[in-house]
Amino acid sequence: MSTKQATVKKSRKPTKNRKKASPQTATISPSQQPVKITIWHKLLPPAFLSLLTTAFYYPSLRYPFQFDDLANISKKFDIRFSNPLSTWWSNRRWMGEWLNRLNFEWGRFDPFYYRMTNLVIHILAGVFIFFLILEGCSYLKKRAFFASHALAIATTTAALFMLHPVQTQAVSYVIQARLEGLATLFVVATLLLILKAFHAKNVVIKYSLIVLAFVVGIASCGTKEIAIVSPLLAILTDWFFLAEEEWVSFKSRIWFHALFSFVIFATFVHYLSPQFIGEIASLKMVTGNNRGNVLTEHAHDLIKPFSFLISQFKVVLHYLAIFLWPFSLSVEYDWKLSESFFAPDSFFPFLALAITFSLAFYSLIKDKLSFFGFGMLWFLIAIAPRSSIIPSPELICDYKTYLPSVGWLFVIATSFVATVSFLFEKFKKSEVWTRQPLLQLALVMIVAMPVGYGAMNRNIVWSSSVEFWKDIVEKAPTKARGHNNFGVALSEANKFDEAIPHYIQAIKLDRFYSDPWSNLAVAYSVKNEIDKAIGSLKEAIRIFPHYPEAYNNLGTLMLKKKEYDAAEKILQTAIRIRPYYGKAFYNLGRLYSERGDEEKSWEHFKKATQGDLDTAEGFFTLGSVSLKLKKYDEAVVAFETALSRANNMPTQQRDQIMFNLANACFMTKHFDKAESLFAFLSKTYPNDHRYLYNLGEALFNKKDFTQACGVFKKLLDPPFRIAQATFRYANCLEQLKKFGDAKSALQLVINADKAPKEMKEMAQKEIGRLNVQEKINSGNCTLTMGELRQAFSTTTTT
Repeated sequence: MSTKQATVKKSRKPTKNRKKASPQTATISPSQQPVKITIWHKLLPPAFLSLLTTAFYYPSLRYPFQFDDLANISKKFDIRFSNPLSTWWSNRRWMGEWLNRLNFEWGRFDPFYYRMTNLVIHILAGVFIFFLILEGCSYLKKRAFFASHALAIATTTAALFMLHPVQTQAVSYVIQARLEGLATLFVVATLLLILKAFHAKNVVIKYSLIVLAFVVGIASCGTKEIAIVSPLLAILTDWFFLAEEEWVSFKSRIWFHALFSFVIFATFVHYLSPQFIGEIASLKMVTGNNRGNVLTEHAHDLIKPFSFLISQFKVVLHYLAIFLWPFSLSVEYDWKLSESFFAPDSFFPFLALAITFSLAFYSLIKDKLSFFGFGMLWFLIAIAPRSSIIPSPELICDYKTYLPSVGWLFVIATSFVATVSFLFEKFKKSEVWTRQPLLQLALVMIVAMPVGYGAMNRNIVWSSSVEFWKDIVEKAPTKARGHNNFGVALSEANKFDEAIPHYIQAIKLDRFYSDPWSNLAVAYSVKNEIDKAIGSLKEAIRIFPHYPEAYNNLGTLMLKKKEYDAAEKILQTAIRIRPYYGKAFYNLGRLYSERGDEEKSWEHFKKATQGDLDTAEGFFTLGSVSLKLKKYDEAVVAFETALSRANNMPTQQRDQIMFNLANACFMTKHFDKAESLFAFLSKTYPNDHRYLYNLGEALFNKKDFTQACGVFKKLLDPPFRIAQATFRYANCLEQLKKFGDAKSALQLVINADKAPKEMKEMAQKEIGRLNVQEKINSGNCTLTMGELRQAFSTTTTT
């Protein structure tokens, strides 16, 4: 049958039957005439949604790193010097690592910069989704509903994407926003460019956009492997938005899809390697359990493709459900692999999904409610790589829905807009609703507010490690990893008695899990139960012999017991396992200090800062030891580095670093810098005489005797009354040739009833010296023996 005949035949369907396919009826009522969308309609929704998203996420921008962010950011040693841009063709996740490196340059390990970057990625992804849906719906000819309500549908989809509580896991889980977030951003941007290209009338613009789509598509391959679905999503987007399910239209662009698919798949074959692809295709890929997260019956069982696949049916059903009922969200769930395909937790979810996706295929093929088919197939395509035959030690992670959610949220948004339209039509207000885009936007924004509030409320779990792991333990009580990490969080809050039961519970849940043994040892050590702590650490090392933290902790305990030889050997083992282990070098520095080998101690404190203890605390220790050993230049460098990395330290600790830096600068004769630091400290702490006195010393050594005189004079009066300052005050007056004032100041010490005898003698001696100096300065160099004796006399006139 020819295309023309098919079209005619299709047009003969009764109008009544076509109306049943709402919201995509072909019968265009006056209220469904396309509405002209102005530039303001295109700019206001994404701008307002961006501000709203920023407002709801703003409280979380200062939250600390949690979970894998610690291992992948703050404890990742090579973030300090790596150059991901130079390895873009060999590192398949180079773009996320480049962002980490960039954030490190901005603020080292300050979470604000990382979280702010995540928020920007999330907002940009939402904005691109808005324009993708708006662009696609606006050009639909067969579906008048979508053309008429393109702005409302696009805004609602973007609002749900940007503000839904489920998305907090992808955004607030810092490392995942550099993976899932960037992948989604680049994939959606690629699809938008494809739509714009094939809607373009100008040939130059069309092919320029096509080339740009290829460039962005290739770049997406450097984000996360999920970007491999972009060719399939491009085909689906074309079929729904461009071809409108017409084969004749679609086949004219097969050349593009074939070429685009080849380029993207070839790039991923390069990144992943043919062997990796072969293992997936042959169903030979297997993986083991993560420590503390056992999915199989036994901890050492392997997770195989089929068992993982049948266990994903319930997971995918869960992923769909949480966007409708986001009230039991958790970063981790204690779900296990299904025992067989016919097990209830596999078979019944499979039936539900089979029915759902069969309807999706049917709706898309038969052009009935095909928005449902488009959205559900988008979700299926985007979730398939992680929820099918590629086994993972993490059975369920809500952040994996970030890209798939676009399709599902489009279905929800369309259903919402269709429902509202139906209600307006019921009340004879259809014309008002359809012809006033601002009314549509206002309603969407009102609905978006409680959704965004839910996201802000959900984000509270990221506010501290205690909140984070408490939430997980409550929702996944049989997961060993949750109990162990909650114990760590409690220990960090100095709640060791509360932490110990959670470590013990983690050990009960997974006897092959070494971490709780090591952490239990720390708690015992704080409680001064040293033998219990040593026994726990030995058990941790027995389970996992390559455990540097356990060796470091054991070495620390041996050091505490003064067993230096054993401690040295154990700490050296920790360093062999992890050559950049700063804490182990630091403990060796302590060990050599206790042995009296200060030079060797200093060397190891320096090595600690050259490793991963390049923190404010690490450099402060190095600077303090450098001062002690009179290595003043090294002390200046160490304290300057410590100060530059002390942004998150309490103010008093930061000011202590500044004080030591000022002293080191003074000792290296950098008096200008010393003066500046002492001046700041004396202004900050006006009642602390140390800062004011040292300021005077810096000014005196700069030969700024006038200002120094004023500083030392302050120290003679309440609340200070520093007697030692009298002598410095007199020295300043002497330099200003005010000998009489200098002697008068010293005479006050001699006349003071409570002044120590030694100080009075010193004042008398100074007066004698000043008398001699005054005569010399006046040009009268005739001095009697009596004057000389008085000048250097050690007795005091009373």
